[in-house]
Amino acid sequence: MSFTSLLIDTFTPQTVTRTADNVGNYTESWANGTAFKGRLSILSASEGMAADKVTVYATHKLYCDASVTLSEADRVTFGSRTFEVRTVQQPSALSTGIGHLEALLLEVD
Repeated sequence: MSFTSLLIDTFTPQTVTRTADNVGNYTESWANGTAFKGRLSILSASEGMAADKVTVYATHKLYCDASVTLSEADRVTFGSRTFEVRTVQQPSALSTGIGHLEALLLEVD
């Protein structure tokens, strides 16, 4: 079984655009990127505590192909659910062209 065969769900990345208003503030809008396949896993209590010790609070982990572009400023949608990207890790040997990404996510209302 290959890693890509485990990526069974479709996610949409979103990037924020900030537009200045006339009173010194700004408004935010989210633009959808290209959908990608991934797999969502809820964090266990011990994983959540470990993440919290490095001042990152997360509820889920997203696994996806290394070709996906995600950053901590983005968010990801999955159906009607929205997640803020907290961290993005590259645990595999990406210099060889083989690998995957793991992103810690926080589900928001």
